[in-house]
Amino acid sequence: MEFFDRAKEKYFLDGLRHKSEKQMIVVYGRRRIGKTMLLKHVYPYAKYLFVDTRSKETLLKDFSEHIFDGVFGSWEAFFKHLLNNNDIVIIDEFQNFLRVDNSVFSILQKVWDGLDSKVLLILCGSYTGMMKHIFLDYKEPLFGRSAYQINLKEFDFIETAKMLNFFGYDTDEIIDRYSVFGGIPKYLWYLKTKEEFKIQIKNLFFDELAPLREEGKNLLIGEFGSEHRGYFSILEKIGCFDKEIGEIVDKTGMERTKVMKYISELADYYGIIEKVENKLCVSKRGIRYRIKDNFLNFWFKYIYSNQDKIEFNPENAFNFAVKNINEFIGRIFEEIIKSIIPNFYKAGLIPFLPETIGKHWGKIPHSKDVYEIDIVGESKDALLIAECKWRNKKTSIKDMDNFLNKCTYINDKRKIIKVFISKSGFENNVFSDKNTFDIIKIDIKGVERVIFLK
Repeated sequence: MEFFDRAKEKYFLDGLRHKSEKQMIVVYGRRRIGKTMLLKHVYPYAKYLFVDTRSKETLLKDFSEHIFDGVFGSWEAFFKHLLNNNDIVIIDEFQNFLRVDNSVFSILQKVWDGLDSKVLLILCGSYTGMMKHIFLDYKEPLFGRSAYQINLKEFDFIETAKMLNFFGYDTDEIIDRYSVFGGIPKYLWYLKTKEEFKIQIKNLFFDELAPLREEGKNLLIGEFGSEHRGYFSILEKIGCFDKEIGEIVDKTGMERTKVMKYISELADYYGIIEKVENKLCVSKRGIRYRIKDNFLNFWFKYIYSNQDKIEFNPENAFNFAVKNINEFIGRIFEEIIKSIIPNFYKAGLIPFLPETIGKHWGKIPHSKDVYEIDIVGESKDALLIAECKWRNKKTSIKDMDNFLNKCTYINDKRKIIKVFISKSGFENNVFSDKNTFDIIKIDIKGVERVIFLK
């Protein structure tokens, strides 16, 4: 199997084997991210153990047989032998000891503190909250023992694009698929055989035995535990749009204090949602929240919120998703463009590189209506204002006029650089209209140019 990307992680992990002292390394990240594959790729001869949720007696017996012709009488004896007789040890799904035998953490701490060897011990886990609790909570036995904590993240858009391009996808096809599957290696491998986008969506999400139909539950119920329904309700109501706290409270019907608790934990502890601030607004009120993970974004929008429809009439639920998917991709397209703004600058398509970037919204003067600007980039002397359109029709003069009107609502003395990015390009009269001369116009070919910038 081809191994894609992870160059920085491979370089770092490979360097650890040359250290002259014992080291405990923590590697965590959501399921399907490729943690185990990466570790086995870098350390093919490491002693590898996987923690499942069998009884502690059965697990100790099984682990003993992996390293010793017999059975150890205790976890302490097991860890002493394991760490004194192996150069590199990987223990996968380490957080499962919370369910199997949580005394293991204090036992391992005792053995580790008294250990006189050069072992490299890598403790790997799929549940971010649990792994943070075990290693970053100062009350826990293993707090302060790990030399590094590596949060392995999904591929970014550029890395994903390279992988999907290797599979034969064009730029617009890459954006479609990244918007739904994100940069999760496991999901991207499902796309290795190139098929029509809607066929892939149907086969992977809506068929009776679709492999990703229950994936959101499988990922998160173990992470959230008994409170998963509350977290799921919040994520469902956020959906594919940015939402303010008040909107989430109204839609869930929960008490505001409870919503705030869930929001805080989803953002700061689990890292599943993130804040969206109003870029040009002095006041920090009205902060919105969005789901960071494209896959979970799609899953909550079209699978979880339509469970009854999928059970009763999956074809109808599938058709609803396909009919509305361009709107969904349009929201992700904004985030994609935002992430590759430095590449637009390197390619010479925009005249300056913003120091910070975000989005902006506000009320239209003398109106109750609201306007929204997809991307705002700031530097000391200039603003970058960008509109992103993911539609199967060319951008018209009317679209450009609407964009120019929104630009007039920004009360700022800095120079404004206007950019319009359109999937399907522009109608011919856009280029001859004097009002749009100073707008930088970028189509899918321009986006392709910056994605595969050398």
